[in-house]
Order: sequence, then C-alpha cells, then structure tokens
Amino acid sequence: MAKKYKKIRTKSSYWAKTKKSKANQVNKGLNKRWKERSKTGETSLSIPKYQNDIIQFAEKEIYLPEKTEQLITLEAWEREVFTDCFYKNRPRLLLVSLAKKNGKSTFSAMVLSWFLTCQEPGELYICSNSKDQSNFITYRKIVSMIRKNPELNSMCEIYADVIKNINTGSILRCLSSSFRSSAGLNCLLICIDELSSFDTDSLKWFFDELQLSPTYKYPLILITSTAGRSEEGILWDLIKKSKKGNTKESYFYIKQGEEANPSSFVTKEYLDSQERMPGMRPNLFKRLHKNLWISEEESFITDEDYRACINYKLKRRPNIKIPIWVGLDVGCVSDYTAVYGVGKTDNKIFSVDHKVYMPTKTEEFQFDDLKRYLVELSKTYDLRGVYFDPWQAKNLAQDLRKENINMVELPPTQENCIAFSQCLFNLIKSQGIDFYRSEEIRLSLIHCKVIYSGRGWRITKKTGTKKIDLAVALAMSCYGASITPEESGMTDQDWK
Repeated sequence: MAKKYKKIRTKSSYWAKTKKSKANQVNKGLNKRWKERSKTGETSLSIPKYQNDIIQFAEKEIYLPEKTEQLITLEAWEREVFTDCFYKNRPRLLLVSLAKKNGKSTFSAMVLSWFLTCQEPGELYICSNSKDQSNFITYRKIVSMIRKNPELNSMCEIYADVIKNINTGSILRCLSSSFRSSAGLNCLLICIDELSSFDTDSLKWFFDELQLSPTYKYPLILITSTAGRSEEGILWDLIKKSKKGNTKESYFYIKQGEEANPSSFVTKEYLDSQERMPGMRPNLFKRLHKNLWISEEESFITDEDYRACINYKLKRRPNIKIPIWVGLDVGCVSDYTAVYGVGKTDNKIFSVDHKVYMPTKTEEFQFDDLKRYLVELSKTYDLRGVYFDPWQAKNLAQDLRKENINMVELPPTQENCIAFSQCLFNLIKSQGIDFYRSEEIRLSLIHCKVIYSGRGWRITKKTGTKKIDLAVALAMSCYGASITPEESGMTDQDWK
C-alpha cells in the first residue's frame, strides 16, 4: 500500500489575493501586536500622509455631517487656527470662543477625528455640562464623518458613546460630568463644549480633575464656547488670561462684537431674523450672537414698548359679561397685593380691570376686601380662573371655592416664573395685548428687571422700594388666558 504524504502549503498561499482582504489581514496583525508595540512607544498611523497636515485631512477626508456627499470646505478662521496650532507650534490649550451657529462643534469634530485616526494612540474624551449634550452634538458629528468615509469607517468600531480605532487602539469616549469619573484618566485630548455653562461646584470639580497625560508628545485641551452670563467662572478666568496673548502652551481665538461671526454662512439676514425672533431679549442676543459677556440683569421692557400697546379706545371694566382670567399676587405683611383681570378675543388679549391693595404701617392686609372684590368680578363677568400662589393664599382659595370660583394654583417655581414672564414679554413685544391708560400699570412694568438662569429668565423688581406686584399678577393672568385651549367666542367689536 502506497504511503500518503501530507500536502504542504507554500508561504505565498497564505497571502491575501485582493486589496481589501490584504488590508484586513494587515489590520488584524497590527491589532494583535498592539499591546507589545505600545510598550515601546511604536505607532502605526492609519493615514500617514495626514500625520502633520490636518488641513489636507479635513478637506480630502471629512464630509459635512449635514450633507449627503459634500466634503468640508474650511472657513478662513478654521484654516487660521489649524495653521497656528497644528504645524510648527503645538499648544496644550486651544480655546475658540465665537458666537452661536459658527460651526464650533464641527470644528471640534474635525480635530477629534484627526487625532483618532492620524495621531499617536491614546484616549480622547468629549466633555460637556451633561453627557447627553456631548453625546448628541459633537459625538454624532464625528460618527457621521467616519461613516461617510469608507476608509475611516473600515478602521473604526462605533458604539453608542465610544469609538475605537482598531488599527492603533485609540479610543474616543463621551465623558460623564461626574467629577469622580474624570480622575485617573490617561488623556491625550480633552474636548470641552460650552465651558461657560460649567457654573456649579460639581462641574468645576470635574474640570479640575481633567488633566493631560505627560506620556504623550502632543496632548491637547480643546475648548469651544460662547460668552457666559456673568464675569466669573472658569471660562472668564481663561478670557482674562488671553489678554496676555498667545504662548507656546496656550492659544486663544476669541472674536466678539462685529467680529463674532467669522463663518461665511452666518449672514446679516440670519442675524436680523434672530434678533426679531419672539422672546429674544437684547442682552440675550448680544451674548448668543455677538459673543459679549453680559450682566445677569436688564430691564424687562422699555417705556416705548408699553406705550405701543395702549389702546385709547379700550374701556376699563366693560359693561358686558365676557370671559376673563385673573392673576392674583398676594403680598406678605408690608408687601402689596395685586389683582389683574384680562379677556381675550380670537387674536388678542386685553386688560379688563386691576386693583392694588397697600397695607398700612399699623394694619396688616385684610383678605375680606380682596374676597369681596373677586366675588364681585365673578358675578359681573364669566370668571374662568384665578391664578394664584397657593403658599400665600391657601385659606382665601378655600373660601372662594365655596363661592364656585375656579382657583388655579400656580406655585412660584422657577419653571412657572419663566413661563409667565416669557408669555407677557412675547405679548408686549408683538403688541398682542391692549392696555387701557394707567400710570400704575406702566410703572409696575417699567420697574421690572430680568434675572437669567440656566433654564431661562424671569422678572423681578429692580430695587426694594419699586413694586412690581401688579406686573406679576398681569403676567399670571395672561399666562392663564394663553394656555386655555378654548376659544373666547368674541370678536374685537364685542368689547370695544
């Protein structure tokens, strides 16, 4: 019987036959050797020709996230920053502060993509005041850029909030704003979006814990942000530091005022439309679209705004049983108590009546007079609801409900205060409300100022001696009328 010999494969038979399969074969080998290679500092750049040329990388490999198949065309300001920071000089801190909608997130996404695919292997982190913000803005842009480029897509594994370069082992991750999670990281690049919103102690601690690793050749902290609401905080400290000029370690690109919108796609028509947008206050426009640091306080409306809403034909307390909504702001001890009633037509809200109760130095305010007035309103008009603060008028509300008056609780939470403040402002700015002539109403509105917070703004009084109780009651009544889904069934002629 003939002896059988085992067939021996030649070395070349193990080689890949096609270009794609050869690339996969090489990638698998590099990935397997990564642990050993990383110990020696050796690196294998996935796109070597772009290692020192971020401009060519951006314009030849990066597609616009918002477009189907359109390569990036760098703006002049992006080209300037790239040239200053990623060629001869490599700073460790890069701060870009521009107005909103100038492409700061896209700029960050380009830098992160370049570091992920063309720079030394390492850990890259996207940070913001919340993990959702970093995940759904900058991170999603990076995912879109990678998936639109087959070469980049083949070298990366993409997960919900992590991208891994399978060639080099580099990892890009969205980092939670919990300061404890930022300790002990080996950061090559830290990207922070909207540093102006890092205004709580926990976020400041989170920022303090973020440190670049000394083992990398070119580590970087990249910060993009619009101006903040007050001249304090981490970003403001960096803005003051920028006054000394750029150094080898720090690079600042800050544009404000007329220079705050360097991107070609931010046109004058766009800025004009934003300035006219309902709810866009002057100081808010300056911060968002002029990148100017603003005070937290400003006047609620001007005297001209109020006078533009005066209807000289409007009668106070019309002799017709119409639907009305009432706002009630009850004062404590020495404070005023104000009542304001409004009606509405199909397209406008109008003043019906108001009353202010002023306590004396010797006597506190008695609720009996207020109760009689509200009962009288309910008999004269179709009173749909009295919107009030339940913490100050709980007993009064119980008595009035016995009179079949609909008492609607509107607690003075931040959310409610922002809602009715914004409602009144929009009505006045759009001239969607009519006032009868009253110096009392005018002064109450003029004495209001605006306080900004992270969720929006609300009205408060300018000084302790200036009373705005009537303006608050007006805002509450307008809010009640605005959120009522039913139609009033009236026309303009019914109440004139």
